[in-house]
Order: sequence, then C-alpha cells, then structure tokens
Amino acid sequence: MFKNFSLRITNYALSIKKYSIRIEKILLILLALSVCISEPLSRNIIRIIFVVVAAKFFIDKDKAMELIKRYKIFLLPISAFAWWMIISSIYGGHLVSDSDSNVYWFFFSHNMILFIPLIMMIRRQKNSDKLLITTAISLLIDDAFITFQLVTGIYNPTTFLNDSPFQSSILYVILLPTFLILTLSVEDFKKQIFYCITFFISLGTFLYLYTTYAQIVVAITLALVLIERLRACEKFLIGTIAAVIFVIMFQGALKYVPDFEIINVYDVFKGRDIVWENTFEVALENPIMGVGLGNYKKIYDEKFIDETPNLKITHAYNSYLQFWSETGILGLILFCVIFGSILIWSKKRAGNLYGRILFFATLALMLYSTTDFIFESYSAMRLYWVLFGICVASLDR
Repeated sequence: MFKNFSLRITNYALSIKKYSIRIEKILLILLALSVCISEPLSRNIIRIIFVVVAAKFFIDKDKAMELIKRYKIFLLPISAFAWWMIISSIYGGHLVSDSDSNVYWFFFSHNMILFIPLIMMIRRQKNSDKLLITTAISLLIDDAFITFQLVTGIYNPTTFLNDSPFQSSILYVILLPTFLILTLSVEDFKKQIFYCITFFISLGTFLYLYTTYAQIVVAITLALVLIERLRACEKFLIGTIAAVIFVIMFQGALKYVPDFEIINVYDVFKGRDIVWENTFEVALENPIMGVGLGNYKKIYDEKFIDETPNLKITHAYNSYLQFWSETGILGLILFCVIFGSILIWSKKRAGNLYGRILFFATLALMLYSTTDFIFESYSAMRLYWVLFGICVASLDR
C-alpha cells in the first residue's frame, strides 16, 4: 500500500513538472512575440515569469544559489548600481515617486535582473532558436506596421510600442546586428534564409525612422560584424551586394509615394550639442553625487531652458552624461562596469554564435548611448535583457 502511494506521488510530481515546463515554454514564446509590439503584454508576462521562478527558487534554494554564484560577475555591479540609485533617489528626493524617475523605473520597468529567471527557464527548455525566430517575427510585425504608416501618408512613423522614433530605433540597433550574425552563421539553410529576409526587411524599414545617429551606430556595428566574419568571404560579398540593391530599390520606390517629402533630419538634431555641453556643465558642478536621480529635467529647465527653446528636454540625449549629472561619478562608473563586464564576458566567448550576438548587441547599445538615453525606453531595455538571457543560457547550457 505504501509502495503504491509513493508511486502515485512520484507520478503526480512528474506530471506537475511536465506541465510546468509547458507553461514556461508558452510564457517564453509569448514574451519573445510581444517584446517588440506590446509593452503592456510583455511587462505582464515578465511579472508572471518572476512569480514562477521565485516559487522555484523557494523550493530549490540550492539551484538559486548556484545561479547567483555563476553570474555574480553581472549581479555584483547591478546590485551596487541598485544601492547607489537608492542613495541617489534619497539625495534627490525621489525615492517614492509617481514619476518615471525613481528606483522602481530602473529595476522593474527595465528588468535588469530579468536574465536570471530567463536563464533558468531557457536552460530547461533548450529552445533558444525558437525564441530568436519568434523575436524576429515580432520585429517583422513592427516592420509591417511602419510600412503601413508610410504607405498611408504618415512619414514620421513609430513602432507598435508608440515610442518616439529615437526610442523605437533602439529595437533595430539591438536586433539588426543580431540578425546579420545569424544570417552569416547559422547552418540550417531555411533558418538562414528566414534571418536574411528579416534582416533586409528590417534594415529597409529602419532607414525610414529618420534617426541619423541610430543609423550611424547601426552602420558601424554592421561593418564590424562583417569585418569579424571576413573569413566567410562569399557570404560577405553576397550580403553586401544584396544590401546595396535592397537599399537602392527601397529608396527608389518611395519616389512614387504621392506627396512624399524627405524630412530634414538635421533639424531634428539641431541643438543637441548644446544639451550635451550644458549637461557636462551640470556634471562638473556636481561631480560626486550629481543632482540626484530624477532631478535632471528640473535642473536643466531652471538653468538652460532658454538656450534650447525648440527642444523638449527630458533627458541628456547621452546615457553617460545623464548618469554622471544625475547620480555622480560613481553612478557613471557602475553603469559602465555593468555593460563593460558584459562586453568582456561575451568577447571571450565570441567563438560561439551566441557570444557574438551578445557582444555586438551590447556594443551597439553602448555606442547608441552616446547619442540618446537608452533607459528612456522601457521596451528596448526589456528586449536587451531578453536577448541577454537567451544568449547566456545558450552559452552555459
């Protein structure tokens, strides 16, 4: 009798584990599908993921400690950064705030520790390819939406996420190098064709977000990807020729869109150099503590609003200057250490496909940080940590 009872308990446990893995699979696929097209849906899915993984950590504390020890190279600077943001928030009077300038904004909205639950789930699922394909589908849906706007006469399009063109561009800054690497590296011919089509469609769409600095960053990153893959000479030549033909055709097609006018992108960026200069001045005046997390806009409006009357200044248009001016030199250093450690860690593993993806996606994000404040976009940073989780889980599986 006792033996039958024990066997029944074991069967129940196996059934629960099986259904748990299925639920995790569905959550991961939904997250990858929504990450480029629905900020509320992806945010709520992540909430469920955190709850599921927290329960697993509570049941299996040894597994939790193993993951924490394994990834302490990332968790230590993130934890230090979190504590310093709390101190900076108290100093600036924004520890508890309804605005997007408190600590909650950094660590929940942007999910800086999202990679831990993702790694735990993805290692159990072993389905990194499916997640990358689903993410590509998510971006293609955005491409279709942007193309629809262009065709219907909206010549300053945004993505489904309703961010500004500058913030929407971060999605492409992160994913275009990723899909180029996959195009040049995957061995499965069908997947290679799919990633190739995704890359060129997204590249063509990206050109019409009218974000000059983002386009420069993408051009530099893609060039570095191609240089790194020069040993695949045939793919390099074919890819380059195809890119040129695609861009020419896409540009030429727009000539036939009624009443289409090219936007003067330089007008969009006019005055940004003044913002950087003024922010640098604020940082020099408050080098140690900064002005306090959440106080940048207030201080800028008090001191410099008359110098840039045509720009609505909510951030410094530069992540490094933003952190220095708001959180002081330590905040800037910790920000650089977090992403610098990721660059070093992924560079050492660049012989692997996922190591290359993580390295170039991070590099592109850091380059773009010189021209915009990347933390202004919830969805883009969420996408980055999702990609980070996929890559790290696949490397350490």
